[in-house]
Amino acid sequence: MPESSFSVKGNSVIRVRLEPTDITGMGSPAYPQLILGLKLQLFPLWPTNYTLLRIDGKMFVSNENAALATLEHAPMAEESSPQPYDRAVNVAVPLTLTQIRHLEELRGGGNLLLRFALSGLVALNPGIEFERLQDSSLQVYVPRSHWIDSALNVWKVSELRLLEINPPEHNPKEIALAQVRLADAEQLYRTGDYPHVLTELRLAFAAVAERYSAKRTDRSMFEQILVNTHPAVREKLASAFDSFYRFLHLGPHEPSPTPGVEAPISRHDARLALIIAHAILEYFSSENWPGI
Repeated sequence: MPESSFSVKGNSVIRVRLEPTDITGMGSPAYPQLILGLKLQLFPLWPTNYTLLRIDGKMFVSNENAALATLEHAPMAEESSPQPYDRAVNVAVPLTLTQIRHLEELRGGGNLLLRFALSGLVALNPGIEFERLQDSSLQVYVPRSHWIDSALNVWKVSELRLLEINPPEHNPKEIALAQVRLADAEQLYRTGDYPHVLTELRLAFAAVAERYSAKRTDRSMFEQILVNTHPAVREKLASAFDSFYRFLHLGPHEPSPTPGVEAPISRHDARLALIIAHAILEYFSSENWPGI
């Protein structure tokens, strides 16, 4: 467990510990917070007691030198004890979606390295003397799975939003519907309904086919969309996109969960499908949606 300490009067008497699994998300996309479940032990300082009044600090991500966020616990009054014990202290780190996006860029889809520079304030000699505690450093590696399940999913922030899809300004209703289907697929991914992620993605491509007046979503439709690309490129891409669309048929056809019916789609399958679908539609947008 990552551990550090504060010194009071030159004596290391306040022990601070933080488990990676005690770092969790709270709030919503409008007000996301990261909660640090600190565990404190306040050892005695002979011949006087002391009271911990405040903990604050800064949070850094990866090896960046600039702090990403600040943190501060509400006023407290934790007294030292001759028999120290673990005291659970939850410290909130307010975040913005911009900060979370930057954090995700640094995480790069893997485990997350967080560093904390903590400070504090204690009162000595029954509140007559105060001492500002020097920085106490903690470095914590948060497993990828815990971060996604306990933070990103709580905030409803998908780690899959890596591509910006720019439809035409007039935004035809069929393309708008495709975007809605993509958003629905991401929500299903967050709730663990992986087979129906493929269903929603298939419906997103069906909406694009409707815009092109295509009778079905197949290779000929993709060739029509890729009309402005080089013939050799168009041939290969149309074949690849058609194969991917047929892969989406592994998901159930019903847009709602089907009790008692298991589809052989794992979390990794659903994530791959989401990333590829985003990439294909992003590619179409870079071609200015030819034919529309």
